[in-house]
Amino acid sequence: MAGGNVCGKATENNSRMKLYIGNLSYDLSEAELREALTEFEPIVDVFMPMDRETGKPRGFAFVTFADRATGEAAIEAMDGKELGGRNLRVNEAEDRRRAPSRPEPLEDPMELPVEKVDDRPTTSSGEKVRYKGI
Repeated sequence: MAGGNVCGKATENNSRMKLYIGNLSYDLSEAELREALTEFEPIVDVFMPMDRETGKPRGFAFVTFADRATGEAAIEAMDGKELGGRNLRVNEAEDRRRAPSRPEPLEDPMELPVEKVDDRPTTSSGEKVRYKGI
């Protein structure tokens, strides 16, 4: 994927930088966050995840800056800075960690060939004993 943006990491033709901003106040709005970051314009995207069940903010955001230099300046200036009564935690966003996948089953046990074994007792003449149905 030449030139693509993989979760904030700069690639050949793309110098955007995605930051993780944590320890946000739950009352902070996207507009307030953008206002706090105005000196680091242009901002390409702001994503503030919401809790699925409550619909309330989860206390962190991902902010994408147009270039790496601006993103690094934002980290330097904003990490540890107080916003909404809380000290921010700001660093470059990391690639999403995925849970290890379950290993694929080797084969479906119902489709495996089964060797049939005739372990019925034999008579004195060597013939297999026939069982009668119940």
